[in-house]
Amino acid sequence: MLNKKVGLIALLTSVAASGVWAGTITNYAIGDVLVCFRKGGNDMVVDAGPISTLTNFVTANYRIPISQYTGTQLAAVGTNGVSWSAFTWLSDNTLFVTEARISLNSQTTPWQAKSSSAQSGTDKLMAAIPPGALDELNLLVYPVSTATAVVEEDSSAGNANYTDGVSYSAALNGAYGGQFNGTFVGNPENTTLNTFTTSGAVVRSDFYQMTPTISPAQGKWLGYFELSTNGTMTYVAYPSTTPVIASISRSGGMTTITYTAGLYGTYTLRGTNSLTSGTAMANWPAITTLTSGDTATHTITDTTTDNVRFYTITAQ
Repeated sequence: MLNKKVGLIALLTSVAASGVWAGTITNYAIGDVLVCFRKGGNDMVVDAGPISTLTNFVTANYRIPISQYTGTQLAAVGTNGVSWSAFTWLSDNTLFVTEARISLNSQTTPWQAKSSSAQSGTDKLMAAIPPGALDELNLLVYPVSTATAVVEEDSSAGNANYTDGVSYSAALNGAYGGQFNGTFVGNPENTTLNTFTTSGAVVRSDFYQMTPTISPAQGKWLGYFELSTNGTMTYVAYPSTTPVIASISRSGGMTTITYTAGLYGTYTLRGTNSLTSGTAMANWPAITTLTSGDTATHTITDTTTDNVRFYTITAQ
């Protein structure tokens, strides 16, 4: 009976997720996340659906496939040496923008949130991209284009095919040469190696929310986009860092444990006085729930009369 309940829950979750994952270039709405690629010849503009689909999941490390484009469409732009980013905006000038990781498993320094007026210039440029993609789709400049993923010409300046908007490349670069024509605080793009498809290594870009603020402040980390060498992309929501026990010391019957947890998820300190064969660490008796929500070092104590004591931290 328990297995049947679990299966039903999983099915209902899947249906709910697919039900809200909507959005097209033909009916673009503010807050739909754009995933864009460019390589100096063609661009591709993908409507990956509403931002709420990425932010409504509360489970740490929830993986969401970005399935609104195909390998054939990305091949029209290129996978090796391609630059890509993901972004959107809200009507109050809140921005959501990617930042490329230098080290695969290390979060970047968050983008800085600024005032509403300072961020409005960026969202105006973002807003010009979907109409430009729709111009190209209506003319079917590239037959591989669909309502959710449009392969478009890289240059829209002086291009008669663009009547209502601009290309992704034009909006991003402008006269400034990048950073949404210099209106944004940094470069939102991640560029793959020329040998990316044979490297065997994914690339990741962190995704930040910049809510307008009076005084500059760090953006909120929401997750990261991961591009695989076969061209598929996944969004990982609310990544949790691996919990680590940094040190253990004992004085009398008190054990002092220093540890780091993570930004998301629930972390539990577990302990046992016997390493019984076949008993998984996740099944050791729980001692207490640990502090989480940051990557700082914390200390906790455990009082016990055991002569021998083993500790671990589990996360979920």
